[in-house]
Amino acid sequence: MTVLATAGHVDHGKSTLVNFLTGQETDRLKEEKQRGLTINLGYTYFDYKEKRFSIVDVPGHSDYFKNTISGFSNVDGVLFCVDSTQGWSQQSEEHFLSLINLGINNLLFFLTKTDKKDIVYVKNELINKLIDFKEINYSLIEFSSINSDKKSVQKIIYEFFNKSESNINPPSLWVDRVFSIEGIGKVITGTASKNMSFDKVFVDDQQTQLDIREVESVGQKLNTLITSSSRIAISLKNNKSDPGKGSLLANQLIEKTTYMLIRPNTDSALFLERGTLRIYVGTHTQIIKKCRTIKIDNKIFLLVQLEKSIPVLSLQKVLVHNLSKKMFIGGSVVHSTNNSYLIKKLIRDFRMKDNVNLEEIFTLIPENLLTSNSEEFKRIGKFFIRKNNLKTLEENIKSNIIEINKYGVGSYFYKNFYIEEKELKKLNVDFKSIKIQKDQIVENKILDIDSQLLAELKSQLGNNLNVNEVDLRKYDTEAIKSLFMNGCLFRVTKNIVISEDHKNQLTKIINSLPDKFSVTDFKEQSSLTRKYAIPYLEFLDKELVTQKIDSNGLRAKIN
Repeated sequence: MTVLATAGHVDHGKSTLVNFLTGQETDRLKEEKQRGLTINLGYTYFDYKEKRFSIVDVPGHSDYFKNTISGFSNVDGVLFCVDSTQGWSQQSEEHFLSLINLGINNLLFFLTKTDKKDIVYVKNELINKLIDFKEINYSLIEFSSINSDKKSVQKIIYEFFNKSESNINPPSLWVDRVFSIEGIGKVITGTASKNMSFDKVFVDDQQTQLDIREVESVGQKLNTLITSSSRIAISLKNNKSDPGKGSLLANQLIEKTTYMLIRPNTDSALFLERGTLRIYVGTHTQIIKKCRTIKIDNKIFLLVQLEKSIPVLSLQKVLVHNLSKKMFIGGSVVHSTNNSYLIKKLIRDFRMKDNVNLEEIFTLIPENLLTSNSEEFKRIGKFFIRKNNLKTLEENIKSNIIEINKYGVGSYFYKNFYIEEKELKKLNVDFKSIKIQKDQIVENKILDIDSQLLAELKSQLGNNLNVNEVDLRKYDTEAIKSLFMNGCLFRVTKNIVISEDHKNQLTKIINSLPDKFSVTDFKEQSSLTRKYAIPYLEFLDKELVTQKIDSNGLRAKIN
């Protein structure tokens, strides 16, 4: 499927074109019919050869501009209507700038009403308008709902978009409609981007999966991954918190954040930050609390503070609208956070230097900001740290153990190193001379390893995960302690001790399971009885390989 939106000034023929292509009326509200204009988004489709084209018909009137931008969410391209009897108008310009700034570059222009006698705007004028926009992929059609041939126009659409590459969002669906159907219940719709899966879906910042009854795309039932952007309707079961218009559906857990760092698609020097600013994210919109341009490593970014936190995915396309000046700037979210300490540091350094160093601001660098050779860096979840800096950080912590423990590790790292708890847990694994226990820093005292003793114990334990019990009391206490402290042995329970090899076996099993799995899934994959399976899962939770997420033992892998 290819999903297209319409665009263009009110009464420039968008709904007429959609009706011409599909035989469907998208203006269904009584007010829409009375006023002869589109207010809400309309949806329909047509088929040509093997391809289905779903169309989102957007409002052209400036009063409903929020709905217009919602209609552009996750589309592959646009059918842009320009009335040949009126020419390029204010709303034409606003729609065009919105699309360019959102990175929607596949634009098929329709010069409409070409059967009229009073034509004032012709093809060459539109070509001259577009000549400076090198990044867009466009073509032009002279169109009349009276004289044009439907199959010929459908063929042009097919050929143009069949060879166009879309600049897509990460796998996601932003809800644009919510309604109820008798006998079915609550239904939500939206345009899903490429590679969205419906095996597991999370909504906004909810920690549990959305309970879905059925998924359809233009009347066809779907069971799994979609390979192209698609119009989707989802009927819901009884969820504790159902999605609403503007909600985000994704295949991963999402956090709501207040601050966004945006990499602009267009020249940010032309955008004025003063005045009332509105941000559009998918089908969500709100007034911006603060917005400023900053420079990091000589690259321009837009730093946005929201009035109300929202869920947002990395590399999500967004649009910022200066309502006072009728100006736009768009781009992709390269980092989002709630850490006000980080933001204050970023703003303070920028005011002092007019350009900030990435590694001086971020202890852990967001993956979308890293431009250096990644071989020099260690990956920590979705962040990176230079390998030399990891050692420096560890030494810094060692020299400040008393102060850090006074404030508590979590609080200190959040305020001073801008590190969240889940990244802190991953860092803990990489630290060699220190470890974090119960929100405190503890120094590791590395002792010599008795390799002969280790080999003997490994032999006694055996190679399988249903290990033999070993009595460690008959061995030298300090030698056994050294094996535990150096990560050669691990105590799972009072009676279960495993070696590093066994731990690696367990990790390999976890990696073969889905991102979320049950105790039964683990038992089947490992061929272990409950006697071993439950203690091993609890051990893996402590080792930050897995995380228990409900009372039934459901677990999620920690990447």
